[in-house]
Amino acid sequence: MYKNKAYIIKTKTNLHVGSGDTNFGIVDNEVQRDTITNLPVINASSLKGALRDHFDELIKADDTSKHFTKLFGDEETQGLIKFIDARLLFLPLRSNKKPFYHVTSKETLESFKDMLQSFGIVLDFEGISGDESIVVDKQDAVIEDVHCKAKELNLQKLKNLFGIKNLAIFSEEDFNEAISNLPVIARNKLNDGKSENLWYEEVVPRESIFVSVLSYYDNFNDSGADKRGKTDKTVLTRQYKKFEEKLLSDDIQIGANASIGYGICNFTLLGASDE
Repeated sequence: MYKNKAYIIKTKTNLHVGSGDTNFGIVDNEVQRDTITNLPVINASSLKGALRDHFDELIKADDTSKHFTKLFGDEETQGLIKFIDARLLFLPLRSNKKPFYHVTSKETLESFKDMLQSFGIVLDFEGISGDESIVVDKQDAVIEDVHCKAKELNLQKLKNLFGIKNLAIFSEEDFNEAISNLPVIARNKLNDGKSENLWYEEVVPRESIFVSVLSYYDNFNDSGADKRGKTDKTVLTRQYKKFEEKLLSDDIQIGANASIGYGICNFTLLGASDE
């Protein structure tokens, strides 16, 4: 069986996890997106690769590295953690009233809750009704080019869960427009002060909030042996705890362009399935 844990991933700097696609020559490097919703995502393979790189030195230095490596897997065995795509849940957008609002949509929140429930993770926050773009505030606001009406909804639990101060709920149409028009940054290679290669790169802006689920393998028989490898349950539990402690305390770089500060993220535990 697997124990499931959901983690918030907040970007502290711009993030570019590339899809390898171009936008008809306008954007040279696009970000990864969900094939159905078009939401920006961090594919599971990219997320696992980034975490594996971050933990590489710890794995080499740890006295029980043989068991710790089992969490990620190696050439011979499958890893004991399943990595699930990280979905964008809140996108920061500029406003005329506040520096920015964290923006989402009712449909995105509902899909997110359904996804977590499929992993046995239930979050307690209020439902949202209506189809217009609103700000959860006392005054109307313009967010980018979207005029939002003020509504003092009781969404404090949702704001507390994700550490959000300023919240806006867009209509699905407005939210789809927002996520389809992410910032694009011009990049240039110079040689003796002359431009040799100008290109344009799509980024997910800092302060964006993703959520991912990690599923921890816990398939043991009554004697405490792993049915696939006879690894002691206590050792694996200790190693996952060590993994999680470092995951939650470190700044972790995800995606491309680490040398110019892209992709610095931090993780926060959001919820877990019932023991």
